[in-house]
Amino acid sequence: MKDFFELSRNIKLRIIMTFIGVLTFSTIGSSMTIYYNQHMGASLTGLLLIISSVLSFLVGIWSGHFTDIHGRKPTMMIGALTSTFGAALATFANSPVLFNPWLTFVGLVASSFGWGFFNSGASAMLVDITTTKTRKVVFSLNYWVLNIGVALGSGISGWLFRDHLFMLLSIVVTGDVINLLIVKFLIVETFDPAHHAEHQQTNIFKAYLQVSKDRTFMLYLLATLFITMLFTQPDYFLPVHLSGNAFHTSHIFGVEIYGQRMLTIMAVTNTICVVLFMSFFRKQTNKWSNRRGFAIGAILMGLGWAMAVWSNNVLFEFLAAVLNVGGELIFVPFEQSLRADMMNPEQIGTYTGAFSAIQPMAQVICGALVSFSPLYGSMGMGIILLVVTSLGVLPGLVSIRRYERGAR
Repeated sequence: MKDFFELSRNIKLRIIMTFIGVLTFSTIGSSMTIYYNQHMGASLTGLLLIISSVLSFLVGIWSGHFTDIHGRKPTMMIGALTSTFGAALATFANSPVLFNPWLTFVGLVASSFGWGFFNSGASAMLVDITTTKTRKVVFSLNYWVLNIGVALGSGISGWLFRDHLFMLLSIVVTGDVINLLIVKFLIVETFDPAHHAEHQQTNIFKAYLQVSKDRTFMLYLLATLFITMLFTQPDYFLPVHLSGNAFHTSHIFGVEIYGQRMLTIMAVTNTICVVLFMSFFRKQTNKWSNRRGFAIGAILMGLGWAMAVWSNNVLFEFLAAVLNVGGELIFVPFEQSLRADMMNPEQIGTYTGAFSAIQPMAQVICGALVSFSPLYGSMGMGIILLVVTSLGVLPGLVSIRRYERGAR
């Protein structure tokens, strides 16, 4: 907490807003798939999830460029207003006076659009007001807070989602309103577009074409795409593996541990380790080189996920979870700090937009790997994850070397 109180006001407010946004949205987030499946059927649910991923990709690209042209605070204001409106619409669609799943979807798409806009401005602002020396601390704190928010929100969702959706959606609206007020009255603008106009491309296609010419950054972006595929495994192949016949159900202290419970245990283990040990790992690795931290962290994560899909019992799944989170605790501060360091200060928003496109791209690839998994099974998937890790580490190391030499 000492690190937090030593930060500037804008950074502290940014971290607080992360916590509020993640905590409130996590009360409904992942459970909405169950909601859509119950009220619209599996086929439509899959289509809606694809639509959401495509929209997330497009919003990230647009909002990243928008924040370079119009500033961080206006981007965050538009995002917060849109997110509040969308959450309010979804709340109304599940209120005592109306029930409409389609209107719920429209509202949550609007909310997701707003959050994407808000996050682009807020992420660019965080890069504006941090330095190479402070970024590991700031991004570690932000990641720590994010994990606490997800853990608390998911726990609340598990208890209340089925019977109290209207209340949870009302909480989301409340969180959005609080963040809107923080942006309006407390956040100070950190980027004046007028002072950078000569360096900006008003045409979005030309702006991203300019970014694509930065070979060092593009190599790092490619590396991040593959590493992100590792982070998405708890939502893709791992549940398939654990819910199949390969996992051996066990009993611990009289409690039956079957696949879905094992997945929950792994998720809880990850969150607890991040919350308890993030600061310790950051301090222990603070003097490591960027290449060492990036490579060791990514390799440990890759080995952890490969072990997870190869294992079939509680002990090895738990060990895989510990190995993976150990890699994550090393990797995240280095990766996020490097990401910010590599951005052109004149186009931080556009660079941020390029990064925001990575997540939906990784999700699409991981979805395809799940679809084809009957062809190669768990053993094949583990090998694929090791290959994916290599494809992330190698261009990552090359890009870091180029960055340290000042090459673009």
